[in-house]
Amino acid sequence: MNQLHSRMIVDMGDGESPMSFCSRMAQVFSRTARDFCLDMGFKFQAIVDGDPKALQAVATRCRADLDRLTMASIVKVADRRYRLHDQDLVRDTLSRATMRACPHCLTEDMDMGKGADALRPYGRTQWLVAPIRTCLRHKTALVEVASDDNPHRVHDFAQLIGPSLQQMPDFLRKSQERRPSALENHLIDRLSHPADATAWLQRLPFYAAAKVCEVLGAVETHGIRFRANRLTDYDWHEAGAVGFEIANSGEPGIRSLLSRLQETFALSKNDWGPRSIFGRLYEWLAHESDDFAYDPLREIITNHVTETMPVGPGYDIFGVKIQTRRLHSVRSASLELGAHPKRLRKLLHAAGHISSESITLTDDRIVFDATTTQDFLERVAGAMSLKEVGQYINAPRPHEHLLYEAGFIKPFIRGGTETLKVHAFAKQDLDAFLARLLAHATNAGPDDNSMSSIPDAAKRANCAAAEIVQLIFDRKLSRVRRRADEFGYLSVLVDPDEVKHHVRGPELQGLTLRAVERNLRASSAAVKALISSNHLTSGMMLNPVNRCPQRYVREADLHDFMAKFASIDTLARELGTRRKPIRSKLDALDIVPAFVLSEVDLPFYDRRTIAKKFSKR
Repeated sequence: MNQLHSRMIVDMGDGESPMSFCSRMAQVFSRTARDFCLDMGFKFQAIVDGDPKALQAVATRCRADLDRLTMASIVKVADRRYRLHDQDLVRDTLSRATMRACPHCLTEDMDMGKGADALRPYGRTQWLVAPIRTCLRHKTALVEVASDDNPHRVHDFAQLIGPSLQQMPDFLRKSQERRPSALENHLIDRLSHPADATAWLQRLPFYAAAKVCEVLGAVETHGIRFRANRLTDYDWHEAGAVGFEIANSGEPGIRSLLSRLQETFALSKNDWGPRSIFGRLYEWLAHESDDFAYDPLREIITNHVTETMPVGPGYDIFGVKIQTRRLHSVRSASLELGAHPKRLRKLLHAAGHISSESITLTDDRIVFDATTTQDFLERVAGAMSLKEVGQYINAPRPHEHLLYEAGFIKPFIRGGTETLKVHAFAKQDLDAFLARLLAHATNAGPDDNSMSSIPDAAKRANCAAAEIVQLIFDRKLSRVRRRADEFGYLSVLVDPDEVKHHVRGPELQGLTLRAVERNLRASSAAVKALISSNHLTSGMMLNPVNRCPQRYVREADLHDFMAKFASIDTLARELGTRRKPIRSKLDALDIVPAFVLSEVDLPFYDRRTIAKKFSKR
């Protein structure tokens, strides 16, 4: 078939697809589009696939504009891959299983077209783009006008539309008035103008941008478990509009959606996980498509998951292994550390890493920063109570308490609260204490039999065990040994005599009561009575050896007392007589006692009074 006569030519419509043009040309000869193309020496499928040679043949023989045919062609570039106006499409982006059209456009074709009625309506290429569901010209929803999937008629527009022309009034009534959505305007604009590579959505291929918007919108409007086969054309139109508003702002908008899905999930009792939280969105990207075009969306979701969810090494998102953990949950941390989750959450709360509001949530929903808590968690891994501390460092009771009270072992979390009853001590801190205690200890030998453990040395030196520990830390003891048959605290040996030298207190600043007794030649009861009645001044000091409080009397105070007063017994000794004669003599001279110690019935006389009386005789 060479070039056709002008009377056999139909005019190519504005935006008409090459398949529609060939189909209408075939109707002129009462042929199918497939037979018509074969008559011209090529297959109709070549026109469907946008083959340049086939398009050139149609342009030449049907007197059509090749540029218009080319611009309206959907070109197959690979298996299930196509191009339209320099935009990438895939098979799912095309609506070819059924024929959609705007009934108002078809009615205008019927009213204003040329030629036979069957030749006037034509199919627009834009109607073949599935995500575009609205006629921009008439602001009405596209409707399905034919669903014949016979392989001999598919894509043959005139053959398919013919039986439906009588139903056009019904199609007009069924068509819904609506404005094109923001997504549809975006897609239509991309078919007319180059994409703006600075915008996130524009950087996605045409088909990917459409799919991302529709899936995001479906999740937002119909939930994470939406069923695609149950959504109507109106549902997808609405989903596309909602999804475009989300995706058009790029990462912030998408992450805002992800956060809302997380907040909704937190109210449920479902098991945690990206699939549980994001539903069909995650399943689609993880298991239903391996297309690299969706990697920018996968990257946003991956970043969001790693930054807001407790995932770490050993976990994968979209098949990619996570290398670094940013967040922990109580559950993930307890599994990683081998710590009981109930105690772990108490420790985290006591340390201020989780709030009082979140402590009531389930273990997998309580999350906290993994980086800032790394050192804390390492301590939690070996955390123990004070009782367990004694066993760990091999300190007999109550030495673990003594060491704690002296500040040598410190809890990394203090207890005593309603949430955490007991202190928590870290294994690392206890190891550091023992390492410091044994840092300069040498192995004990045969010559070290006189050395004692810290508890025994403390008893023999009359000091506190903590004092010996401090002497060791300050390196004031020249002899510190380590027993081979013991470990930890009890393995340390010191010389009690050397300890005594360091812990001996200052000497008393006077006489002991025993010395006072000897000087006064008085009984213990008499000396105590003198002090309690304030006749003899005394003071208190620590005994330099046993460190116990001890009463003492200054020598000057005792000398002054003895110079001023004398007991009846002292006077008898000084006069070389006995108590009874001297008492009678003093009474005869009307000399009365200065005071009497009633506790021991012992009178004391003022020496000056006695001296005056005796001098007058």
